[in-house]
Amino acid sequence: MKIGWLCLAIASAACGTDARGVGAEVTGRAAARITSGASDPGDPAVVVLVDTSGNQFCTGTLVAPYVVLTAAHCTSAPGIADASAVFGTSLGSADGSTGGASIPIATTVAHPGFDLATLTDDIALAVLSAAAPAAPLRLGTSAPAVGATVRLVGWGLDAADGSAARKREGTATVTEVDATTFAVGPAPSLPCQGDSGGPALDPTGAVVGVTSSGDGDCARRAVYSRVDAFLGDFLAPAMASFAPGAAPAGAPCLFPERCAGGAGACVVAPDDANVSYCTAPCGANADCPAGMTCASVGDATQCRYPLPTPGTIGAACRGDADCLEGRCTGLGVCGVRCVPGGAACPGTSQCTQTGGIDFFCVAAPVRGAAGSACAVSSSPAGGRRWPAAIAACLALGWARMRRVRGTDRRRRRGPGGAYCSPTNTCVQCLSKRDCPGIQRCQNNQCIQRRRRYPHRRSRD
Repeated sequence: MKIGWLCLAIASAACGTDARGVGAEVTGRAAARITSGASDPGDPAVVVLVDTSGNQFCTGTLVAPYVVLTAAHCTSAPGIADASAVFGTSLGSADGSTGGASIPIATTVAHPGFDLATLTDDIALAVLSAAAPAAPLRLGTSAPAVGATVRLVGWGLDAADGSAARKREGTATVTEVDATTFAVGPAPSLPCQGDSGGPALDPTGAVVGVTSSGDGDCARRAVYSRVDAFLGDFLAPAMASFAPGAAPAGAPCLFPERCAGGAGACVVAPDDANVSYCTAPCGANADCPAGMTCASVGDATQCRYPLPTPGTIGAACRGDADCLEGRCTGLGVCGVRCVPGGAACPGTSQCTQTGGIDFFCVAAPVRGAAGSACAVSSSPAGGRRWPAAIAACLALGWARMRRVRGTDRRRRRGPGGAYCSPTNTCVQCLSKRDCPGIQRCQNNQCIQRRRRYPHRRSRD
């Protein structure tokens, strides 16, 4: 058996790719190989994680229709942002197109206690953007005993001819068990480079371990994270949050069926086609989560985010983590660096000087229109509500759609019971110059100045 490994037990995250397209340790030593294994035509739930160039860097196991179990250090790999999970028995071609179904990864969530230097709590989940074409494997509820035999499955290279990666299997013996990990010795197999995140299976076929680290020669010892040790406080609640129907309005879709209202409740942000979130019917702002407004959409009303959508270019931010791409600029909005007169900025954003020599693509001010999620409300409560972008991140981490922190701010009622309504057009802004008349720019929205009246004293 030969199973590959990714940067195992290395404190540094520096990884390269060898000529055969398999993630390799940057150590100057040839990747070790192990024998006595066999090609695995079964185990359809065991997948290989590949980057956009088709280079494999980790193994994983499908444990729910949309969820893959892997190692946390795999989520630190450079290619994880645009990675895919490939199902089948071999990659077959450089992009994995002939090796089986390839499904993009929507987001990953590592255990909050994970430490790359020590590989503590080295366990994570990857969420798929579509349902997998295989049945998930069960998670084990207890650790294997010392002396027990476990079956190892993973992806590797054929050392004899250097052919494309293929799924293989072998057996090992449990030699040590502690609170969160167990170690195995060859019987006769061990995992190796490229196998990180792969499963150790007990005799019933349940996943009891996740490949974490091993010796450099892949010949003496390997360490696995115990699945049962993380089941109650991490795996079970995280998997529940990624189940179909689990996401409320305002949460990222990740996959359309995740929305509580079904696939039809997943909407694409009008200012960024890569961002989608769940919505819900509403009658007033008060029916929507904080940061969202009740917007007219065709003949109906739905909870929508005002533009710019949280996390996109031009959205309010407090730090880089609030932005899906680029960074939080000196203007307090998300942007990507640019050079005046250079390449065009994405969409309608403009290259703007944000301070000193810094230039960023930030959203150009736009007037509210259909689809801009302007509030509609005839009630005082709805009209007095002034939403600001908030952080709606999942407690276990987010993917692909981080939201901006903020607070609800109460303002005076404007015409029609709201500052932003079909009869009171909202204007987005970066400064006062973008606002009409005596309006001022606050939280990237033009609002009316409050009128001040002198105190009137009664005459005797």
